[in-house]
Amino acid sequence: MLGCINAGAAEYLLKPLRMDVVKTLFLKLHNSHSIGTTHGGLHHRIKNTTSKDSALAKAMMDIYAPPISVKRSIAPLSGHRATFLRRKIASWDFCPFDVDHDDLIHCSYLIIEQVLTCPEMSHISINKDQLYDFIFELSISYYNGNSYHNFAHAVDVLQCLYHFLCKLGLLPYPGNVTRPQDLLRPNDIFALLIAALGHDAAHPGVNNMFMIKSGAPLALLFNDRSVLESFHSMTLFQIIKKHKIDQCLGSTESYQEFRKTVIASILATDMSLHNDYVTKIKNQAERLRDLSALDESSREEERMLLCSALIKCADISNVTRPFRRAVKWAELLAQEFMCQGDLERKLGMPVQPMNDRDKMVLEDMQIGFIRFVAASLFESVSNVTHEMTFTVESMQQNLKLWETRKKEESSQRKDWNNETMIEEKHQLPRKSESEGYRLSLDASATNKTITTGTATTNTTSTTVSTTPTTPTSNNNSNNSDKIFNGLPQMPAVAMASYGNNPNNEWLSANGTTPAHSGAYCQCSIM
Repeated sequence: MLGCINAGAAEYLLKPLRMDVVKTLFLKLHNSHSIGTTHGGLHHRIKNTTSKDSALAKAMMDIYAPPISVKRSIAPLSGHRATFLRRKIASWDFCPFDVDHDDLIHCSYLIIEQVLTCPEMSHISINKDQLYDFIFELSISYYNGNSYHNFAHAVDVLQCLYHFLCKLGLLPYPGNVTRPQDLLRPNDIFALLIAALGHDAAHPGVNNMFMIKSGAPLALLFNDRSVLESFHSMTLFQIIKKHKIDQCLGSTESYQEFRKTVIASILATDMSLHNDYVTKIKNQAERLRDLSALDESSREEERMLLCSALIKCADISNVTRPFRRAVKWAELLAQEFMCQGDLERKLGMPVQPMNDRDKMVLEDMQIGFIRFVAASLFESVSNVTHEMTFTVESMQQNLKLWETRKKEESSQRKDWNNETMIEEKHQLPRKSESEGYRLSLDASATNKTITTGTATTNTTSTTVSTTPTTPTSNNNSNNSDKIFNGLPQMPAVAMASYGNNPNNEWLSANGTTPAHSGAYCQCSIM
């Protein structure tokens, strides 16, 4: 027996095997094979899996964020223009529609550059061309055919976050930890800004519920949980790796921390988790009263929650901007919602209430959102960092203005109903709804064209077009046009200010927006 074992035998039989044992020998053979090839087999399987994952990631990127076929070609930034843009990004009244696509890229660069020039960020070696190429390709991943979730929204969130960081005294970096926001380190600030710019990368223009209800492959891939947010994060990191940004962060540990912060921040923008985050932020104010009592693990948790809170505020900051900006963003968001509703109806899916074109009321949508969603978030964050109180004050002012608009709309509708009753009583020709009611929804609209698809009435202040809004084709992909031929497209009026032309040829040479006929009032979204 010992001779056999010394010769390499794995087993030694003392007596003949029973027949029932013989039948199970194949299991022993399998186990022996696995033991003998565990290292090589595992290595082969991991290599195989990695190769398949890379192929899957590449296939998804080719579909949702096709590689650009041309090199970056944007107008160089002159000193005068740089001064102008720096003044723009420093203002709370920032509006991405005031500049063209090239300037949006320059704005992004100027904001991120301010963090990279901090002495504490000297270990990051990203050169100017590398950063510009990264921002340029990230901008191309956004669909400008979306009226709301496009690159303009991404830059708006980035600028908002930059403004928050300046208000909080984190840019330039203070260097000492005495306030709750001081828990954020320069690396965290850099990760937060990158997350803001890429938080909606390759957004398809529909929400998570649509992806889940339609059984989209992405929903299956991400198990119906934060589907789009997971996809945006994946898209962003594919572009980060393509431009080797991950190799410029000093060390593997720094990159892992950077990646963790970016992913956590983007996932926090999933509005289905909104109440959970608000509850955590409300409790954070009490926990951060004594920073010295926090151990390193607790500091890490509070740091991640602060990043999540700030990017959530930036993502829905439209309700806190000056009212004319808030109205424009609300109208664009409503357009995108209604286009999804049209698609749901076309595909025979239940139309989500907020997407129903026949039930959408802009004022009600904004009043409800501020009262039941935004207010609790901004108030909770303001309790943690008191420098954010200005957002609450601005939001409350906007809420009053929305309520005023709603009262005016109700009053004008009542007047129109009374006038209609008088006309019917005396058998007078009845005015069209377009002439009587819809024109009254925005009393301040003058010298504008409102597309309603009904009767035409010429007045001294408003012209109503009889031409129904015609669908515009999306030039982003010829293949997608063939696949989705016949599906409802973005109404032309929604794109009067941004995204109709990927080259933004409608802008004048100095980057200003010429006058156009699109009226952004309640009529244009009904």
